[in-house]
Amino acid sequence: MGLLSRGLLWACLAPMFYAGMSASAKLAGGHLSVWQIGLGRFMLGLLVIPPIVKVLGLSLWGNHRVLLSARGLCGSIAFLLLVASLQRIPLSVALIIFYLYPALTALLAPWVTGEPASRAAWLLIGCAFAGIVLILLPSGDSAGLNVGHLFAGISSVLCAVTLLLVRRLGKSNNIYTLFFYLCLTGTLACLIPLMFQQTPIIPHSKVAWLGVAAVALFSIGAQLSINQALMSMATPKVSVMMTAEVPLVAAFGVVYLGEPVSWRLVAGALLIFGSGIGLSILPDKSVQK
Repeated sequence: MGLLSRGLLWACLAPMFYAGMSASAKLAGGHLSVWQIGLGRFMLGLLVIPPIVKVLGLSLWGNHRVLLSARGLCGSIAFLLLVASLQRIPLSVALIIFYLYPALTALLAPWVTGEPASRAAWLLIGCAFAGIVLILLPSGDSAGLNVGHLFAGISSVLCAVTLLLVRRLGKSNNIYTLFFYLCLTGTLACLIPLMFQQTPIIPHSKVAWLGVAAVALFSIGAQLSINQALMSMATPKVSVMMTAEVPLVAAFGVVYLGEPVSWRLVAGALLIFGSGIGLSILPDKSVQK
């Protein structure tokens, strides 16, 4: 299997894992605080990654440690803000706002990774953005904006920066090092707020522990998949393919959570899927063959 084919496979798996993680975080929000969910996600990776790296004989601390730490901090804060938004606004709405990041990655890519998007790629990214906007357009019965929408928007920006840094750092670091720094900075970011929260630090119910476990396990699969994809494919291409998470999560919201479905949701999902497929078959000049 060629480098591009492997990247495409990982890019297809990543949104599935992320959809599972988002749905689990939404369900766990009724039993856990943002800091508990975040700590459960990051600490499991912090415990699992070092033994794997040792067995494989790879470097744990990697190269360009300042950038690795910055990438980890951006990624961990993006996740915490997304979880916070999931606790305040509907699941599908939070993910739709979050998935503005493909356009942001394409906008920032020339300065961070030196990968300007082609005209065809820009057209497809624009179609994906149009699909997101179509779903997000307010209707007569929609509630007003609140801090949850703001959290999702900031999370989107930080996610774009994170993906671009992964693409840049992946040239001299393995995927486990990238994930290790995310877990390290995320654990540190959660510990202090967790100590000062009014609710118990350690969850007591079985449902809460199941929620933590689900978020953590889906997270490991998601992070390793997208990091591997970003090492084989250009950032704008991976970013738009990741929008497949939107219809997956929206379907979960409709079927399980009873969120409303409309023609705009269906039309927007088709635009997102079509753009992702189109972008995936465009030639990638940045991939070394």
